[in-house]
Amino acid sequence: MVKLTQIDDETHQQFDEQPVAKNHIIEDSEQEESDSDIDEDDDDFDFENETLLDRLVALKDIVPPEQREAIAGLSTSITDLVRSGFSNGGKLLWGLTSGSLLLGVPLALAILSETQLQEMERGMSLEKSAQDVLAPGSEAAFAGERR
Repeated sequence: MVKLTQIDDETHQQFDEQPVAKNHIIEDSEQEESDSDIDEDDDDFDFENETLLDRLVALKDIVPPEQREAIAGLSTSITDLVRSGFSNGGKLLWGLTSGSLLLGVPLALAILSETQLQEMERGMSLEKSAQDVLAPGSEAAFAGERR
């Protein structure tokens, strides 16, 4: 609601002496808004559709420029720190993965071949012991026939 107050001033008296056209005068009743009009204006603004960006833009005028610069500098340094951390972390992870593949794969293949060889030796020894149980001294008989 707008309140009009009368100011007695020398410049005001000068303007009173000049004629004013009728169409430029605004009636007091037209200027004043009723309480229902103000309530309707408040209802027009939808708080549910207000975004976070709208609120941050509104806060721009509240925060002094020095503090805004400090906050911007801090956010820039934090983003740079996080970016460099991810970059260096990725490089470290790449190095560890490459090293483990270069050293680990041949080692795993060597261990696998060694275990296969041990299994073959164990199988041959079991086969030999099974032959000895079934026919003791058969080796001597076969050795004598060959002579």
